[in-house]
Amino acid sequence: MSLLCWLKTEIVGRHCRLSQLITYYSAPFCVTKHSGAKLLIMETTKPNPKTKTKAAPHPLGHYSHEQLIHLVEELQEEKRMSEAFGQISETGSNDAALMWQGRNRFLAENVPPVSLQPDAARSFQSERGEHRIIDGNNLAVMRSLLTDFRGGPNTGFDVIYFDPPYNTGEDTFAYNDNYRFSTAELGKHRNKVRQVDRKVGLDDPSRHTKWINHIAPRLWAARKLMKHSGVIIVSIDEHELPRLWMLLGEMFGEHNRLATLIWERSRKNDAKYISEGHEYMLVWARDKSALDEVSRKKGKWRERKPGLEPFLAEFNRLREFLEDDYEAISAGLKTFVRGIKKGSPLWTIRQYVGVDAKCGELGPYIEDNPTWPSGQGPTFDVPHPETGIPVRTPPKGWRISSLKKFMDLHAADRIEWKGAGTPKIKKYLLEGRENDVFTSVIQKEARQSVMMLDALLGFGDAINHPKDHLVLKRLFNLVTWSNPNAQILDAYAGSGTTGHAVLEMNAEDGPAGQRRCVLIEYGDPSNKKLPRDEYTDRLTAERLRRVISGQWADGKEHPTLDSGFTFYQGKEEMSRAYIMAATRENLADIILQIVEEDSNRIDCRMDGYKYLIGRTRNGFGIALLWENGANGKNQPLTAEILDIIIDEAHAAGVVKPVFVYATQNIAPFSDDLYRFQQIPDSILARLLILHEAPSDEEGA
Repeated sequence: MSLLCWLKTEIVGRHCRLSQLITYYSAPFCVTKHSGAKLLIMETTKPNPKTKTKAAPHPLGHYSHEQLIHLVEELQEEKRMSEAFGQISETGSNDAALMWQGRNRFLAENVPPVSLQPDAARSFQSERGEHRIIDGNNLAVMRSLLTDFRGGPNTGFDVIYFDPPYNTGEDTFAYNDNYRFSTAELGKHRNKVRQVDRKVGLDDPSRHTKWINHIAPRLWAARKLMKHSGVIIVSIDEHELPRLWMLLGEMFGEHNRLATLIWERSRKNDAKYISEGHEYMLVWARDKSALDEVSRKKGKWRERKPGLEPFLAEFNRLREFLEDDYEAISAGLKTFVRGIKKGSPLWTIRQYVGVDAKCGELGPYIEDNPTWPSGQGPTFDVPHPETGIPVRTPPKGWRISSLKKFMDLHAADRIEWKGAGTPKIKKYLLEGRENDVFTSVIQKEARQSVMMLDALLGFGDAINHPKDHLVLKRLFNLVTWSNPNAQILDAYAGSGTTGHAVLEMNAEDGPAGQRRCVLIEYGDPSNKKLPRDEYTDRLTAERLRRVISGQWADGKEHPTLDSGFTFYQGKEEMSRAYIMAATRENLADIILQIVEEDSNRIDCRMDGYKYLIGRTRNGFGIALLWENGANGKNQPLTAEILDIIIDEAHAAGVVKPVFVYATQNIAPFSDDLYRFQQIPDSILARLLILHEAPSDEEGA
């Protein structure tokens, strides 16, 4: 079957953007299975040696094998998502789906990028760190971040954290107020589609619909920014938990669910029936198979045992003071852990108080039970090494599979004999047992994060329910295997908890700590203490300034950190005036953001040419005539300049026609060579010039 037929059968008609690949497709290709169920695309027609006419380059000819595979996989993914969020009939194939008014239109909604302009006055030591704080609507900003952080096998964010509005009746959040339109109706009302900020009360009969229309496009935008092995963590409470769960299941796939964490934060003594003092954190992978591949190299997710550092500090102090007096060191450890109660960070390591000659390398040990846990272990006589009399066999059988292996452990001095009783197995702390599996219940009181914020800023009550940066540190380190170069996005930055966590993580790793965080915050219009236009600066950014400088509001001495961030303004929408005032670099970035949004993971940018700036998904060239300065910006496309552009297109191997952006055109018309795109009208056409399927006369 040719690729043309396969794509037409499987994709065309499913999603309007997908027909771009078909419109200018001519040469027959076939699709065959490759190792690992990958798709192998091969050309099946051979050129006629008698034909002297030079064949035009194929639109897909410049892509590598890997890029073609990603392209087809991306088309399949768009088809799947289009089907998943299309109309679902009673006889549909879906087992269950979350239905809401607006389901059919949210994927088709175009979100124009915004201008991300550095704000030097609000930045702090920007030369010392690549962290970003962006003041703007997170949906539009995430759309704009695709330029630098588009997700892929090796690109994008390792972790994305969402702490969205919980829809408790007191939240103000943006949602599409035209959610009642069908997809067909939206074509007639595109100019009316807009996001609005409104408070949604508990008595609002459509409050769940409004919340879903807020969160759904943001989850989808986040998915595009995730590395294939990346993880998304979303905090929520009982108000929207079931709807969020179903959305994540449909967008990311149920097979990519990793865990549901319960964060026990407080006890509500005024509860009428039962105190619900916990929240949830839903953890999903972008692609669990990619995450599994990383796990095979780096091991399972584990975290250091709580309390390990002070315990090891005391152990090393005793060793230095008592040298090889193992009994005395053991007695000192027993004294150190005496009286530890459940709930203490030392609880899980309090029994590691045995000391022998291996302690320098393996640390202290615990005397572990050799009983088979399930009760069906092997039974055999184990003679005591001194008396030769068999010791007591555990009622459930031995954990060790044979007498030989048992005696091998004895020869390695890993058995602690207890007379005629059942012996114990020595398990040393520093041979992997210094790490614990992360459990699904987190116990950390919420008031500690409020007190922390008050100590930092002097107004801890400025934000409701701030998250605890120590909990986020644990999670971020866990899901990235403590990767010192991890990239982390918080799309609802609030008080800057994620930024605080990342700064401390980097500081603890020393020079190796090069994590990068991007925080997006738009302000809370319902907050009476912080005006919206000052919210991100006075709360999110100010917290990081104080953490870095050590100048906390409590006046106490705090460490300084060698770091910094750049503050960005991301509120200015693309307008005619903004486009006409843009530099060449900024305007090229705007155009290529549009192209890259359509091209999903295919790098569209090209450097080293005077006019050529990139190519579309199908390989058509993109050129820009726009020099800095008023005269250059109004430079028309002439025949001479067109010749240079076509020469650049040949050199770059891009497909013609080339889409040329300029303010005027006086070059000879040639539909085969170029398509003129007038600035700014082509860009202002709702930034859809490369988003919608081209007609037969158009092509990019």
